[in-house]
Amino acid sequence: MNKKIVIGILIVLIVVVVSFSGYKIINRTLNNKYNEKVNFTSVEIVNNKESDEKFSKVVDNVKLELNILNEWKYEELPKNEENDIYSYALKLYKDDDSKYATLYLYYNKFGVCGTGRTSKNITLDNGKEATIGYYDENDSWSDISFNDIDKNIVVLNNGLVGSQADELIQIIKTINITQT
Repeated sequence: MNKKIVIGILIVLIVVVVSFSGYKIINRTLNNKYNEKVNFTSVEIVNNKESDEKFSKVVDNVKLELNILNEWKYEELPKNEENDIYSYALKLYKDDDSKYATLYLYYNKFGVCGTGRTSKNITLDNGKEATIGYYDENDSWSDISFNDIDKNIVVLNNGLVGSQADELIQIIKTINITQT
C-alpha cells in the first residue's frame, strides 16, 4: 500500500511539474508573439510617417513641392478651357473626394473679398509665411494664400472641416514654392 501511495504522489508531482513547465513555455511563447506584434505595429506606424509622398511639379517656371500625408490622395485637374483662369490645379482629399481642397496656380494674382473675412498668418516649414482666410466667423478655413512668395498661388477649401481641414494645413506647411 505504501508503494501505491508513493507511486500516486510521484504521478501527481510529475503532472504538476509537466503542467507548470507547459504553462511557462506557453506563456513565454504567447508573450513573445505579443511583443513581436507590438514591435511590428510600432515599426509600421513609423514607416507610415516615413511614407509621406514627396510631390513635385514645375508649371510656368514655378516649382511646387510638398509632402502629402500617406492617407491623403491627390489628382492633377485638367485646365478648364471655358474658364481659363489657372494654369495648374491639384486636388487634395482624404476619404471623400467630394470634400477637398485645391491648390491653384492662377494666371493673375489671387484676390479676396474682405466682407466678413478674418485671417491669420502661419509660418511654413521653410520659414516663410502664408495667410489663412476665414469667413463669417467660421472655424473652417476658406483659403490659404502665399502673398510673400507668389501672389498667383492659393489653396481653396471645398468642404474640409475639423481634423481634415487641420491636417491639410499641416500638408500645406511643407510647401516650397520656387521660381525656376
